[in-house]
Amino acid sequence: MELDEVLITMTGSNSNKKEQEAQTALLEPHFASNVFGLARVMCIDLRRPGTLRIFNGVVTSVMFFLATYTIGYNIRITFLSRHLSAELASQLLIILWAIQSLISMGFLVYWQLYGHLSEFRTKLALCQSLRGLSSPRGQKYERRTNRFFYFTVFLTCSVTVVLAAKYHLEEKHTKFQEQQSYIFYYPTLRPLYTLITTYLYIVFNMTLFVLIMYTNSTYLEMRYFNDQLSEFDGSCGTEHAKKELLQYLEVYSDLCSVIRHLDQIFRLYTFIMIVITVPSMIFTLMMMNHRIHSLIDLFLCMPTIGLCAFSFCAVTIAPARLHDEISRTKGHLCQNRSIWFPYRKEVYLIANTLTSHMEQFDLGVSVWGFAVLSRPLILGRPP
Repeated sequence: MELDEVLITMTGSNSNKKEQEAQTALLEPHFASNVFGLARVMCIDLRRPGTLRIFNGVVTSVMFFLATYTIGYNIRITFLSRHLSAELASQLLIILWAIQSLISMGFLVYWQLYGHLSEFRTKLALCQSLRGLSSPRGQKYERRTNRFFYFTVFLTCSVTVVLAAKYHLEEKHTKFQEQQSYIFYYPTLRPLYTLITTYLYIVFNMTLFVLIMYTNSTYLEMRYFNDQLSEFDGSCGTEHAKKELLQYLEVYSDLCSVIRHLDQIFRLYTFIMIVITVPSMIFTLMMMNHRIHSLIDLFLCMPTIGLCAFSFCAVTIAPARLHDEISRTKGHLCQNRSIWFPYRKEVYLIANTLTSHMEQFDLGVSVWGFAVLSRPLILGRPP
């Protein structure tokens, strides 16, 4: 009898494992699969326990230590020497971007080690079986985001390679560049600094796109829910309307739980990125004021301008779109006349309860708990 119980337990555990693997295979194409594919190449994929995770953890720790050292060295040579205002602004920009990338790397590692991303994926899948992501609109969003991700990674690598080549081809260098060439004691090791910088910038892009893709996935599920709610025909019968509205009430409650979980994952990271992006913009304007005297100078400064704009838009546009879609839910329900007319007491009570549940104006990705990222907030207009 004990042997039978053991066999049954083993069979049950194997079936549960197969179900988890099947669920993971279902979720994988929809949730930043390209980002984590690149993470595997860069040895920063720490999602699954095992030997590979230990190896990736060692590589990530080494890169984190080297990146911290390079930032400290750049800070030291920046503030121990006198520089021109334009040169100082560019140096501070480099330091801020490195700090921003290092913080992003820390958050990406933290989210993977503690399973926050996988938990969110499972919760979102349980709401509507990812019908919003599987819809034609969702697939279009996915393709567009993936193309943009690869483009930003390619652009990042291209810019760093071009700047490194420019440094090696120049005969004269600034005092800061000469001091920076000794970052690893031997000037011949300066390409290692370029490699670390490129690694950091790619990880920064990966972390931003995790935020974008996970927020967009929630937005697509919310939009699918709104579309279903607006297309719902409540005139098919009282019992049918009651049953469907109760299902909508349950799904909306699950979506609210998912959105609050999304907020808990990303709100601190979003706040830090916005805090760092603001001084980056100021230093960029300072550098442009001293350096841009022709169209060629403007072209050379475009990567700097683009990075600042991308950093700000990445942490604001996707959360603002999600907040706007959440705020439209009540309108979709109230405008569906088949729910309210003709008057049916039980249907009306359920619909009214659902309406009261939709009056949660704090749903969305907040900036450290005191402001939800919305389009009026970003554009500086009152809601």
